[in-house]
Amino acid sequence: MVKYTIIIPIYNHPKYLPRLIQALEMQTFKEFEVIFTDDGSNDGTKEYFKTLKTPLNWTYTGLWFKRGMRLAKSVNNALKRATGDYMVFIMGDSIPEINYLELLNEWVDEDSVVCGVRVHIEGNKQVELDYRLRKGTIPKIPVLLSNEPWKYTTGNGLCVPRTALKKGWDARFKGYGGDDGELVARLFYQGYLIWSVPQLLLY
Repeated sequence: MVKYTIIIPIYNHPKYLPRLIQALEMQTFKEFEVIFTDDGSNDGTKEYFKTLKTPLNWTYTGLWFKRGMRLAKSVNNALKRATGDYMVFIMGDSIPEINYLELLNEWVDEDSVVCGVRVHIEGNKQVELDYRLRKGTIPKIPVLLSNEPWKYTTGNGLCVPRTALKKGWDARFKGYGGDDGELVARLFYQGYLIWSVPQLLLY
């Protein structure tokens, strides 16, 4: 068993994978596994993983009977294989800062859900802050979200204790969005503390 399972949903994301995998290899905290969960890519992603050489502790799995727009089902497919104490969800077109897990260690516990932020870059230049920071809906410092936290979190960069995910994500959601908000709302009403920690950076 490891401390973190990083679950990475992917669908036709091959151009992002080399930088994402490099960032995972460079994580300053090493006690984690990675599960790439594919929603039926048809662009060579499957072939990419057949030849992948990396020191990471990783697994590649997928749903192949249909294609795309089944994020919750894809995540739940990975959860069946996860062994970590905490699940970290990072979308396949995102790249974590190399100290992401090290900083996350300061916030995780069995009663808390933690959410980072995403900064959009082009090349090595920041071009846009996370929309929650731009609009001022979350502060630039860590904060406990005590009022409707599902409005201020996203599934990308979310860390949840494994014990809180016995029912997984709600696979009734179709298309894009809503499933992560439902998850956070469900956990909030179960008594979990929901933290926004903008120092946890995804690109």
